[in-house]
Amino acid sequence: MVEAAASRTQAPARGGALTGARLATGTTALAVALLPVLVPHGPANLAPVDVFVIAAVWLGLVWAGSGHSWRFPYAVPTALFVVGGCLGALAGPVPGEGIQAVLQDLFLLVWCWTIANVGASPERLKTIVTTWVYASIAWATLLFVALAVGYTPLTGQTETEGSRTSLTLGDPSYAANYFFVSIMLIWATGRPRNRLMRLLAYGILVAALVSTGSNSGLVSLIAGTIIAAVAGVYRTRGLVAAMTVCTFVGLAGAIAVLQTNVGAIRDAAHGSRYAVIRDGIGRSDVSEEYRTALLEESVPLYLAGGPLGQGPVSTKTRLENDLAPVVKEAHDDYLAALLERGVIGLAGLLLLLGTVAFRSLGLSVSHLRPGFGAIVARPNALLGAVLGTFVASTVYELLHLRHLWALFGIVAALYIWGRE
Repeated sequence: MVEAAASRTQAPARGGALTGARLATGTTALAVALLPVLVPHGPANLAPVDVFVIAAVWLGLVWAGSGHSWRFPYAVPTALFVVGGCLGALAGPVPGEGIQAVLQDLFLLVWCWTIANVGASPERLKTIVTTWVYASIAWATLLFVALAVGYTPLTGQTETEGSRTSLTLGDPSYAANYFFVSIMLIWATGRPRNRLMRLLAYGILVAALVSTGSNSGLVSLIAGTIIAAVAGVYRTRGLVAAMTVCTFVGLAGAIAVLQTNVGAIRDAAHGSRYAVIRDGIGRSDVSEEYRTALLEESVPLYLAGGPLGQGPVSTKTRLENDLAPVVKEAHDDYLAALLERGVIGLAGLLLLLGTVAFRSLGLSVSHLRPGFGAIVARPNALLGAVLGTFVASTVYELLHLRHLWALFGIVAALYIWGRE
């Protein structure tokens, strides 16, 4: 009788926890589906998708209060990154904007924690990653429909960028990274299950990436595919086979570099009749000149700012004040961290990237628990997504993107809850 009463008493709590889990999972999946909706921008750089991100975080915390203990991945490196940002902002020319950027860092970290903890079970993680995959296919399809009818609010085309598309992410390179990560998630999950449909999805997403005209996106795709393929060979065939593939790829790459006339390719692209090629590869020489000039300006900028930096988003303001010939933001996650957050911020960034890379590599070489392994059958593709993005971050600032921190959350969920 006592046991039966206890069982009846506990049943509502379990039902409540289950309902909380479903609400948290559903809202998180909805936020993941709407990750590209970054325009129009609101105050403090808030975007329409943030309504759903905030709801997902809130419902995740409420669900955690019912007895589910949370984990907090990447807390230490992000703390260093934030401390560096705060110290730099207090010393720099735009302290208000710098502190606002630090708060955005914390917002992204909490969003990442939500993904990592809601994805603690195979069923919930499956909902999240499956939603991402099919939503990305839908977004890419909508992009081409909008191109066909000339609906620029959805294509994201502007006079400044020419024919380059950005969907609703506000920047062609942001859109390219979203499509690249989505391609890698299709590879990792094997969804859609039908091979023909999966190949069609690859084709749509690659075409969408190309339509952005983003050279950093193409670099990500090439680097990420090679990394994921080598890691996949190691996972299935062992070290010797992986080293053989690495050697072959290295030789092929060296021959291609020696035999390729980059200048001729640029000239041909610049005169191409296809606008996306002209506005993409055809402008690579101009982009390279800008980045070289920014790099040359960065040395005196760092020396003047000191080892603590001058605060997030201060680079453009400082270049304007110095009457520099090229006035832009840092255009490089690593350089931006050093100039704006100082040595402490750069250390935090490198520790963060190293942690994500280490966990992605760990997933690639280890076995996942049966439930998680059925969802992410090829975790080597996640390693390709992570490292491909880190390569692109050398030429563009990407590490403040919401979808990238969602990827970090998926990696953390698999590493914490999914390994045998």
